[in-house]
Amino acid sequence: MKTRILVKEGEYRLAKAFCMDAKIDAEELYCFLTGIDRVHLFLKANEEVDPETEEKYMELIARRAQRIPLQHITGVQEFMGHTFKVSPDVLIPRQDTETLVLEAGRTIQANPQKKAGFWDKLKGRGDWEVLDLCCGSGVVGISLTKMYSNIKVTATDISEAALKVAEENAENLRTKIKFLQGDMFAPLNGKKFDMIVSNPPYIRTNMISILQEEVKKHEPLSALDGGRDGLDFYRTIVEQAADHLTPEGWLMMEIGHDQGEDLRKMLKDSKKYTPAEVVKDLPGRDRVVKCRLKSNG
Repeated sequence: MKTRILVKEGEYRLAKAFCMDAKIDAEELYCFLTGIDRVHLFLKANEEVDPETEEKYMELIARRAQRIPLQHITGVQEFMGHTFKVSPDVLIPRQDTETLVLEAGRTIQANPQKKAGFWDKLKGRGDWEVLDLCCGSGVVGISLTKMYSNIKVTATDISEAALKVAEENAENLRTKIKFLQGDMFAPLNGKKFDMIVSNPPYIRTNMISILQEEVKKHEPLSALDGGRDGLDFYRTIVEQAADHLTPEGWLMMEIGHDQGEDLRKMLKDSKKYTPAEVVKDLPGRDRVVKCRLKSNG
């Protein structure tokens, strides 16, 4: 069977199983199996596929047709130009979260810290101390570390399994991050940071059942469920982040597209932070809320 016919058959089977992006996934799985890129897939479209490769490809298609996420089959996901390991123990990184990374990066660039002295630099003290709260696979903290050499990242998560994935990603991408296991701020022992970034669970409990099969059956519920109104984790963050921020330190959180005003009000009512700004993602939806600790906070 020719390559193009085989991949077309894969696409048909995925579409029949109601997989979104059936064409892209069929092509990605063939590239994953054979080690070629999309360009060479096009160039080899009329080449014959050997029976062994055909059989293995159809096995991959069958797994994807069971609504197992593509990333759980390939074991990786691209994010901010880097390849990250993923597993069923972590939320699959989405492009939405790149908004959080980019906004944090812009803030670091626009608000340079006081330069560290020579001896401070020798001791590894960066200009910015950043906390990645609920880090999951580590994509936010690791991406920031890859972008800027003047930051030190501490990352926390309650899941030991998720932290193992994050540690492996940090090692693979040659970044130094301090990982701590524990519930939210618990493992920090009062340490303060110049910036806290977080992508906490924010989906309403009653919405979990209507998510895509790939999400609700194969991604960790603990990384999705934000409680009855989706705001449980934000309440904890808003209440406790002030105790872990340096004076006028920054707080940035990814949010659901309809949670901007809720978070703005929550932060205002706490009286600990400056008026919050809601940042939109590329499609124009509310995606990140950012504010600073009040100087007298």
